[in-house]
Amino acid sequence: MLPLLPALALSTTLHLLAAPAPAPPVTRFGGHLEHAPAGDTVRLFVGERRVKAPLGPGGDFQFEFKDLPGTTPVHFTYAGQSTRLYLMPGDQLRMTLDFKDFDKSLVYSGQGSDVNNYLAQSQRKFEYSPPGDDLRPLDRLKQNPRMTPAEMRRNADAFRQRRRAFLAEYAKAHPLPAAFRRDAEFGIDLAWGTQLLDYLGFSRAQNTAESGPNQPVNPAYFSFVPQLPLRELGQHMRGLDENTAVAQFLYAYQDRLVPSGKLSTDPAEGPRLYKLATQELGEGKILNMAMQMLMGWKIDADVAGAQVFYRTFKQHNADSTLARDLRLSMAKKQNLSPGKLAPAFTLRDTTGKAVSLSDFKGKVVYLDFWGTWCGPCMQEMTESAPALKKQFEGREVVFLYVSMGDPEDRWKQTLLDKQFTSANSVHLREPRESRQVATDYQVNVYPTYWLIGRDGRIVDTHAPRPSDGPKTVAAIEAALKN
Repeated sequence: MLPLLPALALSTTLHLLAAPAPAPPVTRFGGHLEHAPAGDTVRLFVGERRVKAPLGPGGDFQFEFKDLPGTTPVHFTYAGQSTRLYLMPGDQLRMTLDFKDFDKSLVYSGQGSDVNNYLAQSQRKFEYSPPGDDLRPLDRLKQNPRMTPAEMRRNADAFRQRRRAFLAEYAKAHPLPAAFRRDAEFGIDLAWGTQLLDYLGFSRAQNTAESGPNQPVNPAYFSFVPQLPLRELGQHMRGLDENTAVAQFLYAYQDRLVPSGKLSTDPAEGPRLYKLATQELGEGKILNMAMQMLMGWKIDADVAGAQVFYRTFKQHNADSTLARDLRLSMAKKQNLSPGKLAPAFTLRDTTGKAVSLSDFKGKVVYLDFWGTWCGPCMQEMTESAPALKKQFEGREVVFLYVSMGDPEDRWKQTLLDKQFTSANSVHLREPRESRQVATDYQVNVYPTYWLIGRDGRIVDTHAPRPSDGPKTVAAIEAALKN
Protein backbone atom coordinates (compact mmCIF):
# COMPACT_ATOMS: atom_id res chain seq x y z
CA MET A 1 0.00 0.00 0.00
CA LEU A 2 2.87 2.40 0.66
CA PRO A 3 3.63 3.03 -3.01
CA LEU A 4 0.11 4.43 -3.40
CA LEU A 5 0.75 7.33 -0.98
CA PRO A 6 2.64 9.62 -3.42
CA ALA A 7 -0.12 9.16 -5.99
CA LEU A 8 -2.80 9.98 -3.44
CA ALA A 9 -0.87 13.03 -2.31
CA LEU A 10 -0.48 14.22 -5.91
CA SER A 11 -4.20 13.67 -6.55
CA THR A 12 -5.11 15.68 -3.46
CA THR A 13 -2.74 18.50 -4.43
CA LEU A 14 -4.18 18.70 -7.94
CA HIS A 15 -7.70 18.78 -6.51
CA LEU A 16 -6.78 21.65 -4.19
CA LEU A 17 -5.12 23.57 -7.02
CA ALA A 18 -8.18 23.15 -9.21
CA ALA A 19 -10.66 24.25 -6.53
CA PRO A 20 -12.05 27.75 -7.11
CA ALA A 21 -11.06 30.49 -4.68
CA PRO A 22 -13.73 31.08 -2.05
CA ALA A 23 -15.95 34.08 -2.71
CA PRO A 24 -15.35 37.05 -0.38
CA PRO A 25 -17.89 37.24 2.44
CA VAL A 26 -20.83 39.57 2.00
CA THR A 27 -20.41 42.90 3.79
CA ARG A 28 -23.47 44.79 5.01
CA PHE A 29 -23.76 48.35 6.28
CA GLY A 30 -27.06 49.85 7.31
CA GLY A 31 -28.57 52.02 9.93
CA HIS A 32 -31.21 54.33 11.30
CA LEU A 33 -31.13 58.15 11.10
CA GLU A 34 -33.51 59.69 13.61
CA HIS A 35 -34.96 63.12 12.74
CA ALA A 36 -33.20 63.08 9.36
CA PRO A 37 -34.55 65.60 6.85
CA ALA A 38 -36.48 63.94 4.05
CA GLY A 39 -35.69 64.18 0.38
CA ASP A 40 -32.02 63.23 0.24
CA THR A 41 -30.14 60.02 -0.49
CA VAL A 42 -27.52 58.23 1.63
CA ARG A 43 -24.26 58.38 -0.31
CA LEU A 44 -21.01 56.53 0.28
CA PHE A 45 -17.55 56.78 -1.17
CA VAL A 46 -16.39 53.18 -0.78
CA GLY A 47 -12.74 53.52 -1.61
CA GLU A 48 -12.83 55.24 -5.00
CA ARG A 49 -16.36 54.02 -5.81
CA ARG A 50 -19.56 56.01 -5.27
CA VAL A 51 -22.75 54.24 -4.22
CA LYS A 52 -26.08 55.45 -2.91
CA ALA A 53 -29.21 54.09 -1.26
CA PRO A 54 -32.60 55.60 -0.43
CA LEU A 55 -33.50 56.55 3.10
CA GLY A 56 -36.78 54.85 3.94
CA PRO A 57 -39.77 56.67 5.45
CA GLY A 58 -38.77 55.40 8.88
CA GLY A 59 -35.20 56.66 8.55
CA ASP A 60 -33.56 53.33 7.68
CA PHE A 61 -31.04 52.52 4.93
CA GLN A 62 -29.07 49.44 3.85
CA PHE A 63 -26.03 48.67 1.66
CA GLU A 64 -24.66 45.26 0.68
CA PHE A 65 -21.23 44.60 -0.85
CA LYS A 66 -20.33 41.21 -2.31
CA ASP A 67 -16.94 42.23 -3.65
CA LEU A 68 -15.24 44.28 -0.94
CA PRO A 69 -11.57 43.51 -1.66
CA GLY A 70 -10.09 44.25 1.74
CA THR A 71 -9.96 46.90 4.44
CA THR A 72 -11.67 49.92 2.88
CA PRO A 73 -12.07 53.52 4.06
CA VAL A 74 -15.61 54.82 3.55
CA HIS A 75 -17.06 58.34 3.52
CA PHE A 76 -20.73 58.63 4.57
CA THR A 77 -22.85 61.66 3.71
CA TYR A 78 -26.50 62.60 4.04
CA ALA A 79 -28.15 66.05 3.90
CA GLY A 80 -24.93 67.98 4.32
CA GLN A 81 -23.64 65.89 7.25
CA SER A 82 -20.80 63.44 6.85
CA THR A 83 -18.49 61.12 8.73
CA ARG A 84 -15.69 58.63 8.10
CA LEU A 85 -15.95 54.91 8.66
CA TYR A 86 -14.05 51.76 7.81
CA LEU A 87 -15.31 48.46 6.40
CA MET A 88 -13.68 45.04 6.30
CA PRO A 89 -14.92 42.02 4.29
CA GLY A 90 -17.71 40.29 6.20
CA ASP A 91 -18.58 43.24 8.44
CA GLN A 92 -22.23 43.45 9.49
CA LEU A 93 -22.24 47.07 10.63
CA ARG A 94 -25.16 49.18 11.81
CA MET A 95 -25.11 52.95 12.36
CA THR A 96 -27.60 54.80 14.57
CA LEU A 97 -27.71 58.54 15.19
CA ASP A 98 -30.01 61.45 15.88
CA PHE A 99 -29.66 64.14 13.22
CA LYS A 100 -30.36 66.82 15.84
CA ASP A 101 -27.01 65.95 17.46
CA PHE A 102 -25.17 64.11 14.71
CA ASP A 103 -21.67 63.73 16.17
CA LYS A 104 -22.58 63.08 19.81
CA SER A 105 -25.30 60.54 19.04
CA LEU A 106 -23.37 58.53 16.41
CA VAL A 107 -22.97 54.89 17.55
CA TYR A 108 -22.20 51.65 15.71
CA SER A 109 -23.18 48.06 16.54
CA GLY A 110 -22.54 44.65 15.00
CA GLN A 111 -19.41 43.18 13.44
CA GLY A 112 -16.98 46.01 12.71
CA SER A 113 -18.36 48.29 15.42
CA ASP A 114 -15.18 48.48 17.52
CA VAL A 115 -13.22 50.10 14.71
CA ASN A 116 -15.99 52.50 13.79
CA ASN A 117 -16.89 53.53 17.32
CA TYR A 118 -13.23 54.45 17.75
CA LEU A 119 -13.43 56.60 14.61
CA ALA A 120 -16.65 58.28 15.77
CA GLN A 121 -15.25 59.04 19.22
CA SER A 122 -11.86 60.17 17.91
CA GLN A 123 -13.39 62.48 15.31
CA ARG A 124 -15.73 63.99 17.90
CA LYS A 125 -12.98 64.50 20.46
CA PHE A 126 -10.14 65.72 18.26
CA GLU A 127 -11.72 67.11 15.09
CA TYR A 128 -15.39 68.12 15.24
CA SER A 129 -16.28 69.19 18.75
CA PRO A 130 -15.79 72.74 20.08
CA PRO A 131 -12.19 72.94 21.29
CA GLY A 132 -13.02 73.90 24.88
CA ASP A 133 -9.99 73.76 27.14
CA ASP A 134 -8.23 71.12 25.05
CA LEU A 135 -7.25 73.40 22.18
CA ARG A 136 -6.06 71.99 18.89
CA PRO A 137 -2.70 73.35 17.69
CA LEU A 138 -4.18 75.65 15.04
CA ASP A 139 -6.82 76.89 17.51
CA ARG A 140 -4.01 77.84 19.86
CA LEU A 141 -2.24 79.56 16.99
CA LYS A 142 -5.31 81.65 16.18
CA GLN A 143 -5.53 82.67 19.83
CA ASN A 144 -1.83 83.52 19.90
CA PRO A 145 -0.75 84.61 16.38
CA ARG A 146 2.73 85.48 17.68
CA MET A 147 3.39 81.89 18.75
CA THR A 148 7.05 80.94 18.27
CA PRO A 149 8.15 77.89 16.28
CA ALA A 150 9.21 76.17 19.50
CA GLU A 151 5.79 76.79 21.07
CA MET A 152 4.03 75.46 17.99
CA ARG A 153 6.17 72.32 18.07
CA ARG A 154 5.34 71.72 21.74
CA ASN A 155 1.62 72.20 21.12
CA ALA A 156 1.56 69.92 18.08
CA ASP A 157 3.63 67.25 19.84
CA ALA A 158 1.34 67.29 22.88
CA PHE A 159 -1.79 67.06 20.72
CA ARG A 160 -0.33 64.18 18.74
CA GLN A 161 0.52 62.37 21.97
CA ARG A 162 -3.03 62.81 23.30
CA ARG A 163 -4.41 61.28 20.10
CA ARG A 164 -1.98 58.36 20.26
CA ALA A 165 -2.79 57.78 23.94
CA PHE A 166 -6.53 57.78 23.18
CA LEU A 167 -5.99 55.18 20.45
CA ALA A 168 -3.88 52.98 22.74
CA GLU A 169 -6.36 53.21 25.61
CA TYR A 170 -9.31 52.41 23.36
CA ALA A 171 -7.46 49.44 21.86
CA LYS A 172 -6.94 47.97 25.34
CA ALA A 173 -10.69 47.73 25.87
CA HIS A 174 -11.65 47.04 22.26
CA PRO A 175 -9.06 45.04 20.29
CA LEU A 176 -8.51 46.63 16.89
CA PRO A 177 -7.26 44.88 13.74
CA ALA A 178 -3.56 45.48 13.13
CA ALA A 179 -4.21 46.94 9.66
CA PHE A 180 -6.64 49.49 11.05
CA ARG A 181 -4.31 50.36 13.92
CA ARG A 182 -1.54 51.13 11.42
CA ASP A 183 -3.91 53.27 9.35
CA ALA A 184 -5.04 55.19 12.43
CA GLU A 185 -1.45 55.87 13.53
CA PHE A 186 -0.59 56.99 10.01
CA GLY A 187 -3.50 59.45 10.04
CA ILE A 188 -2.45 60.89 13.41
CA ASP A 189 1.13 61.37 12.25
CA LEU A 190 0.12 62.90 8.93
CA ALA A 191 -2.18 65.40 10.67
CA TRP A 192 0.69 66.28 13.03
CA GLY A 193 2.99 67.01 10.11
CA THR A 194 0.33 69.04 8.31
CA GLN A 195 -0.25 71.20 11.40
CA LEU A 196 3.46 71.92 11.79
CA LEU A 197 3.78 72.89 8.14
CA ASP A 198 0.58 74.97 8.17
CA TYR A 199 2.11 77.03 10.97
CA LEU A 200 4.66 78.45 8.53
CA GLY A 201 2.09 79.85 6.11
CA PHE A 202 -0.06 81.24 8.93
CA SER A 203 2.92 82.83 10.65
CA ARG A 204 4.25 84.27 7.40
CA ALA A 205 0.92 85.91 6.56
CA GLN A 206 0.57 87.27 10.10
CA ASN A 207 4.08 88.72 10.23
CA THR A 208 3.83 90.27 6.77
CA ALA A 209 0.60 92.01 7.72
CA GLU A 210 2.05 93.36 10.96
CA SER A 211 5.75 93.97 10.43
CA GLY A 212 6.77 93.51 6.81
CA PRO A 213 9.23 90.89 5.51
CA ASN A 214 9.56 87.60 7.38
CA GLN A 215 12.62 86.26 9.09
CA PRO A 216 14.15 83.12 7.52
CA VAL A 217 12.90 79.83 8.97
CA ASN A 218 15.50 78.01 11.05
CA PRO A 219 16.24 74.70 9.27
CA ALA A 220 16.07 72.97 12.67
CA TYR A 221 12.31 73.56 12.67
CA PHE A 222 11.99 70.79 10.07
CA SER A 223 13.47 68.14 12.36
CA PHE A 224 10.01 66.51 12.48
CA VAL A 225 9.99 65.72 8.74
CA PRO A 226 12.10 62.51 8.96
CA GLN A 227 9.59 61.15 11.50
CA LEU A 228 6.74 61.34 8.99
CA PRO A 229 5.72 58.26 6.96
CA LEU A 230 6.28 60.10 3.67
CA ARG A 231 7.17 57.01 1.63
CA GLU A 232 3.75 55.53 2.55
CA LEU A 233 1.63 58.41 1.24
CA GLY A 234 0.79 56.68 -2.03
CA GLN A 235 -0.45 53.58 -0.19
CA HIS A 236 -2.98 55.72 1.67
CA MET A 237 -4.78 57.22 -1.30
CA ARG A 238 -7.70 54.77 -1.24
CA GLY A 239 -10.75 56.97 -0.88
CA LEU A 240 -12.13 60.47 -0.43
CA ASP A 241 -10.99 61.15 3.14
CA GLU A 242 -7.53 59.61 2.78
CA ASN A 243 -7.00 61.38 -0.54
CA THR A 244 -8.01 64.67 1.06
CA ALA A 245 -5.62 64.18 4.00
CA VAL A 246 -2.70 63.41 1.68
CA ALA A 247 -3.56 66.38 -0.56
CA GLN A 248 -3.75 68.70 2.46
CA PHE A 249 -0.34 67.52 3.59
CA LEU A 250 1.20 67.97 0.14
CA TYR A 251 -0.27 71.45 -0.10
CA ALA A 252 1.28 72.31 3.28
CA TYR A 253 4.53 70.66 2.12
CA GLN A 254 5.06 73.62 -0.21
CA ASP A 255 6.17 75.53 2.88
CA ARG A 256 8.76 72.84 3.50
CA LEU A 257 10.15 73.40 0.02
CA VAL A 258 9.78 77.20 -0.04
CA PRO A 259 9.57 78.42 3.59
CA SER A 260 9.85 82.06 2.50
CA GLY A 261 6.73 81.68 0.37
CA LYS A 262 8.55 83.03 -2.70
CA LEU A 263 10.44 81.02 -5.30
CA SER A 264 13.92 82.20 -6.14
CA THR A 265 14.61 83.25 -9.73
CA ASP A 266 18.00 81.54 -9.45
CA PRO A 267 18.03 78.70 -12.05
CA ALA A 268 19.73 76.46 -9.46
CA GLU A 269 16.66 76.62 -7.20
CA GLY A 270 14.59 74.15 -9.23
CA PRO A 271 17.13 71.29 -9.15
CA ARG A 272 17.71 71.90 -5.42
CA LEU A 273 13.99 71.65 -4.64
CA TYR A 274 13.59 68.50 -6.73
CA LYS A 275 16.53 66.89 -4.97
CA LEU A 276 15.09 67.67 -1.52
CA ALA A 277 11.58 66.49 -2.42
CA THR A 278 12.90 63.29 -4.01
CA GLN A 279 14.96 62.48 -0.91
CA GLU A 280 11.90 62.84 1.32
CA LEU A 281 9.00 61.68 -0.87
CA GLY A 282 10.74 59.27 -3.22
CA GLU A 283 10.20 58.98 -6.96
CA GLY A 284 6.77 58.58 -8.50
CA LYS A 285 3.20 59.75 -8.12
CA ILE A 286 3.52 61.59 -4.79
CA LEU A 287 6.59 63.52 -5.91
CA ASN A 288 4.79 64.56 -9.10
CA MET A 289 1.73 65.64 -7.11
CA ALA A 290 3.85 67.75 -4.75
CA MET A 291 5.65 69.52 -7.57
CA GLN A 292 2.42 70.05 -9.51
CA MET A 293 0.93 71.69 -6.42
CA LEU A 294 4.02 73.85 -6.02
CA MET A 295 3.74 74.98 -9.63
CA GLY A 296 0.00 75.61 -9.30
CA TRP A 297 0.51 77.58 -6.08
CA LYS A 298 3.30 79.72 -7.50
CA ILE A 299 1.56 80.38 -10.80
CA ASP A 300 -1.12 82.03 -8.68
CA ALA A 301 1.16 84.14 -6.51
CA ASP A 302 4.70 84.21 -7.90
CA VAL A 303 4.75 84.25 -11.70
CA ALA A 304 8.41 85.28 -12.04
CA GLY A 305 9.65 82.48 -9.79
CA ALA A 306 7.25 79.97 -11.38
CA GLN A 307 8.56 80.76 -14.86
CA VAL A 308 12.12 79.90 -13.79
CA PHE A 309 11.07 76.81 -11.82
CA TYR A 310 9.01 75.61 -14.79
CA ARG A 311 12.20 74.76 -16.71
CA THR A 312 13.14 72.16 -14.10
CA PHE A 313 9.55 70.99 -13.70
CA LYS A 314 9.30 70.27 -17.42
CA GLN A 315 12.49 68.19 -17.35
CA HIS A 316 11.33 66.04 -14.43
CA ASN A 317 7.60 65.71 -14.98
CA ALA A 318 6.61 62.60 -16.83
CA ASP A 319 3.34 64.12 -18.06
CA SER A 320 4.22 66.47 -20.92
CA THR A 321 0.53 67.38 -21.31
CA LEU A 322 0.53 68.76 -17.77
CA ALA A 323 3.73 70.71 -18.47
CA ARG A 324 2.09 72.25 -21.53
CA ASP A 325 -1.06 73.12 -19.58
CA LEU A 326 1.00 74.82 -16.87
CA ARG A 327 2.83 76.89 -19.48
CA LEU A 328 -0.50 78.02 -20.92
CA SER A 329 -1.72 78.71 -17.39
CA MET A 330 1.23 81.03 -16.74
CA ALA A 331 0.41 82.94 -19.91
CA LYS A 332 -3.23 83.29 -18.82
CA LYS A 333 -2.21 84.45 -15.36
CA GLN A 334 -0.49 87.46 -16.85
CA ASN A 335 -3.91 88.55 -18.16
CA LEU A 336 -5.47 88.18 -14.71
CA SER A 337 -3.58 90.95 -12.96
CA PRO A 338 -5.14 93.84 -11.01
CA GLY A 339 -6.62 96.44 -13.31
CA LYS A 340 -7.59 93.95 -16.01
CA LEU A 341 -11.25 93.15 -16.67
CA ALA A 342 -12.43 90.10 -14.73
CA PRO A 343 -13.42 87.25 -17.08
CA ALA A 344 -17.13 87.30 -17.83
CA PHE A 345 -19.27 84.32 -16.88
CA THR A 346 -22.90 83.28 -16.58
CA LEU A 347 -24.04 80.48 -14.26
CA ARG A 348 -27.32 79.41 -12.69
CA ASP A 349 -28.47 80.07 -9.14
CA THR A 350 -30.51 77.77 -6.90
CA THR A 351 -33.75 78.68 -8.71
CA GLY A 352 -32.29 77.93 -12.14
CA LYS A 353 -32.03 81.62 -13.07
CA ALA A 354 -29.03 82.64 -15.21
CA VAL A 355 -26.83 85.13 -13.36
CA SER A 356 -23.90 86.99 -14.94
CA LEU A 357 -20.95 88.71 -13.31
CA SER A 358 -21.90 91.84 -15.24
CA ASP A 359 -25.19 91.95 -13.30
CA PHE A 360 -23.23 93.32 -10.34
CA LYS A 361 -21.53 96.22 -12.10
CA GLY A 362 -21.53 99.21 -9.77
CA LYS A 363 -20.93 96.99 -6.73
CA VAL A 364 -17.80 95.51 -5.21
CA VAL A 365 -17.81 91.73 -5.67
CA TYR A 366 -16.18 89.45 -3.09
CA LEU A 367 -15.87 86.27 -5.16
CA ASP A 368 -15.45 82.91 -3.42
CA PHE A 369 -14.63 79.70 -5.32
CA TRP A 370 -15.53 76.81 -3.01
CA GLY A 371 -17.07 73.32 -2.78
CA THR A 372 -19.02 71.32 -0.22
CA TRP A 373 -16.27 68.66 -0.52
CA CYS A 374 -13.59 71.14 0.63
CA GLY A 375 -13.01 71.13 4.41
CA PRO A 376 -11.28 74.56 4.60
CA CYS A 377 -14.05 76.02 2.39
CA MET A 378 -16.76 74.75 4.72
CA GLN A 379 -14.88 76.01 7.75
CA GLU A 380 -14.65 79.53 6.29
CA MET A 381 -18.31 79.47 5.25
CA THR A 382 -19.48 78.26 8.65
CA GLU A 383 -17.22 80.05 11.12
CA SER A 384 -16.15 83.36 9.53
CA ALA A 385 -18.25 84.30 6.48
CA PRO A 386 -21.50 85.09 8.38
CA ALA A 387 -19.88 87.89 10.41
CA LEU A 388 -18.17 89.33 7.33
CA LYS A 389 -21.42 89.42 5.34
CA LYS A 390 -23.28 90.99 8.27
CA GLN A 391 -20.67 93.75 8.52
CA PHE A 392 -21.42 94.85 4.94
CA GLU A 393 -25.21 94.51 5.01
CA GLY A 394 -26.92 97.37 3.18
CA ARG A 395 -23.74 98.46 1.40
CA GLU A 396 -22.71 98.11 -2.23
CA VAL A 397 -20.98 94.77 -1.76
CA VAL A 398 -22.15 91.41 -3.07
CA PHE A 399 -20.74 88.13 -1.79
CA LEU A 400 -20.70 85.90 -4.87
CA TYR A 401 -20.17 82.18 -4.19
CA VAL A 402 -19.33 79.82 -7.05
CA SER A 403 -19.56 76.14 -6.10
CA MET A 404 -17.13 74.08 -8.17
CA GLY A 405 -18.08 70.55 -9.20
CA ASP A 406 -20.78 69.86 -6.62
CA PRO A 407 -23.82 67.77 -7.57
CA GLU A 408 -26.79 70.11 -7.73
CA ASP A 409 -28.81 68.33 -5.03
CA ARG A 410 -25.92 68.26 -2.54
CA TRP A 411 -25.13 71.93 -3.20
CA LYS A 412 -28.72 73.04 -2.63
CA GLN A 413 -29.12 70.87 0.46
CA THR A 414 -25.90 72.21 2.01
CA LEU A 415 -26.95 75.82 1.44
CA LEU A 416 -30.25 75.04 3.14
CA ASP A 417 -28.93 72.98 6.04
CA LYS A 418 -26.01 75.28 6.84
CA GLN A 419 -28.02 78.49 6.27
CA PHE A 420 -25.31 79.90 3.99
CA THR A 421 -27.68 82.23 2.12
CA SER A 422 -28.16 85.90 3.00
CA ALA A 423 -29.62 89.09 1.52
CA ASN A 424 -26.21 90.24 0.25
CA SER A 425 -24.98 86.90 -1.10
CA VAL A 426 -25.56 85.11 -4.40
CA HIS A 427 -24.90 81.40 -4.87
CA LEU A 428 -24.02 79.91 -8.26
CA ARG A 429 -22.75 76.49 -9.34
CA GLU A 430 -20.35 75.39 -12.06
CA PRO A 431 -21.05 71.73 -12.99
CA ARG A 432 -18.22 69.23 -12.75
CA GLU A 433 -18.28 68.62 -16.51
CA SER A 434 -17.78 72.30 -17.37
CA ARG A 435 -14.91 73.93 -15.43
CA GLN A 436 -14.88 76.88 -17.84
CA VAL A 437 -15.01 79.46 -15.05
CA ALA A 438 -12.33 77.60 -13.07
CA THR A 439 -10.14 77.61 -16.19
CA ASP A 440 -10.75 81.28 -17.01
CA TYR A 441 -9.92 82.29 -13.44
CA GLN A 442 -7.07 79.76 -13.15
CA VAL A 443 -8.45 78.37 -9.89
CA ASN A 444 -6.06 75.67 -8.70
CA VAL A 445 -6.70 75.66 -4.94
CA TYR A 446 -9.81 75.95 -2.79
CA PRO A 447 -11.07 78.14 -1.34
CA THR A 448 -9.88 80.99 -3.59
CA TYR A 449 -11.05 84.57 -3.08
CA TRP A 450 -11.07 87.49 -5.51
CA LEU A 451 -12.04 91.14 -5.17
CA ILE A 452 -13.61 92.78 -8.22
CA GLY A 453 -14.24 96.52 -8.33
CA ARG A 454 -17.38 98.43 -9.22
CA ASP A 455 -16.11 98.78 -12.81
CA GLY A 456 -15.71 95.01 -13.26
CA ARG A 457 -11.93 95.18 -13.08
CA ILE A 458 -9.78 92.94 -10.90
CA VAL A 459 -8.72 94.44 -7.58
CA ASP A 460 -7.07 91.38 -6.00
CA THR A 461 -6.67 87.80 -7.24
CA HIS A 462 -5.66 86.67 -3.74
CA ALA A 463 -8.11 88.52 -1.54
CA PRO A 464 -7.88 87.75 2.17
CA ARG A 465 -10.15 85.05 3.57
CA PRO A 466 -13.13 85.78 5.83
CA SER A 467 -11.10 84.34 8.72
CA ASP A 468 -8.45 87.03 8.18
CA GLY A 469 -10.88 89.37 9.93
CA PRO A 470 -9.78 93.04 9.95
CA LYS A 471 -7.50 92.48 6.96
CA THR A 472 -10.46 91.33 4.85
CA VAL A 473 -12.67 94.18 6.03
CA ALA A 474 -9.95 96.70 5.16
CA ALA A 475 -9.53 95.23 1.66
CA ILE A 476 -13.27 95.48 0.93
CA GLU A 477 -13.46 99.01 2.37
CA ALA A 478 -10.56 100.09 0.15
CA ALA A 479 -12.30 98.65 -2.92
CA LEU A 480 -15.48 100.55 -2.03
CA LYS A 481 -13.59 103.85 -2.01
CA ASN A 482 -12.28 103.41 -5.56
